[in-house]
Amino acid sequence: MGKLISRSIKHGVSFSVLVEDNAPVLYQTKVKKSLESWLDEAQTILNRAMEVCSTALVTPDKVPGKFHNLLSYYFGLPTDCPREKQIICLNAILSRLNRTQTGLNKGVELADRPQMPVRAKIQTSVLKAAGYKDPTESYAGFVYVDFIEKIPRYLSNTYKMKKAKWWESGTLSSTWGEQLNGGGFMEPFYYPIHLNFKIIWPKGGIYCIVTLIHEATHKFAETVDHEYFKDDGSIVDKLDNEISALAPIYLNIHKDKPSDQVFKIVEQEALKTLRSKDSAARKLIEIGVMNAVDNADSLAWFAYDVAQLPGDLELEKVAVGIMSKRKVHPNLQNQ
Repeated sequence: MGKLISRSIKHGVSFSVLVEDNAPVLYQTKVKKSLESWLDEAQTILNRAMEVCSTALVTPDKVPGKFHNLLSYYFGLPTDCPREKQIICLNAILSRLNRTQTGLNKGVELADRPQMPVRAKIQTSVLKAAGYKDPTESYAGFVYVDFIEKIPRYLSNTYKMKKAKWWESGTLSSTWGEQLNGGGFMEPFYYPIHLNFKIIWPKGGIYCIVTLIHEATHKFAETVDHEYFKDDGSIVDKLDNEISALAPIYLNIHKDKPSDQVFKIVEQEALKTLRSKDSAARKLIEIGVMNAVDNADSLAWFAYDVAQLPGDLELEKVAVGIMSKRKVHPNLQNQ
């Protein structure tokens, strides 16, 4: 087992990654160069996502309208939910993103999939001996948690989930909700983030970066895997496409209504269409917001999509027709 040590170029995030001793030099170089890039991108995405979420907490009218659609899609939060509930949800998301970003920034240990801890290898060997496949062979990544860490955290999270159910029923105040935001343990899990490079490389850079963020939320923010979105989970452009396709239809149907009211209807229908194409989005509505905020894939794809939203300067450029790369629906330009 060999260890590669390096740091990302832009943010200077230090990392080590375990690979096989006899891995080809080109393979080791690709692993190191990939992580240097992905860790920089992950930091940029998390920083931007936290910035937008913080703005949404203080001055919600300053964030693009699409932000609320992303909240709804990835966490099952109604777009017209009470402000108090939105604040609690945002605080929970911010807490997890902050723990993830801080954990990565302090330096992170990673490993190629085969470089599993001894206990994990024993477990997979037992499965193979029983005639089953090694499940990690199909994983994009994972963070191994042994029973010594699992039991106390399980008890804490079970208690937290009961509180979350009380909150969902409306009997839990915002004060209690805020106490739930950080999770039971502040220390990250012991074992490194394992990435299955042979699986994630062919799926492209975006998927690789989102996978890294996903696994980092497991390690540093105690997230779980309630649901997985499809490999092309980002909905920023998909949402614009659906809105653009539906807007003329509904504007024609509701000629007597103000355009801003019609657009809200169009947004809802566009979200319904997107949910119909990915069962994960539908399931997250069922499990409730306070469970959804612990879903690793929700946090990772949400952070990525929020980071793609245009800032104030970009919106000004759109308004005067300067910016051509970023596609923003006209109804979002003044929000």
